[in-house]
Amino acid sequence: MIIYSGIKINVRKDEVALEGGRKVMREVIDHPGSAAIIPFITEDEIIIIKQYRYAVNETIIEIPAGTLDKGETFYECASRELEEEIGYKAGILEPLAVMYPSPGILSETMHLYKATNLIKTNINHQADESIKGIIRIKLKEALEMIKNGEIKDAKTVCCILMCGKYSS
Repeated sequence: MIIYSGIKINVRKDEVALEGGRKVMREVIDHPGSAAIIPFITEDEIIIIKQYRYAVNETIIEIPAGTLDKGETFYECASRELEEEIGYKAGILEPLAVMYPSPGILSETMHLYKATNLIKTNINHQADESIKGIIRIKLKEALEMIKNGEIKDAKTVCCILMCGKYSS
């Protein structure tokens, strides 16, 4: 049963039968899916953004990302968000992983990408975004920021750790 219908999400309350026939209620946020991109400006330097996030009432450090528009593929979403948020197109946009950000309550599937061979274009921030800065940083510095608790965003942590694991 849908209990809330919003601009990008719906919230529903379902009665679910578990193993053994026990019935429980589950609240689920239906989400269309998203893409996140770790952009490499050089072989060892990435671009991250500072963005205010209302839900946590904090300006956080994260990689470019966004929700799928109707009829859009994950790849198209990643390409669009990269240009909108940091003003670059990817010469190469490589899939890294697919993840569920919070599968206990959220139906969202997030596709993670690595962008290289970047081509400068124009930033086109959307009206609902609150991007406070665009930062070029060495991947090793970003790894330290995770260890120090400065980067807490899950998609960003995943991408930095994945890319950091395979770099020297």
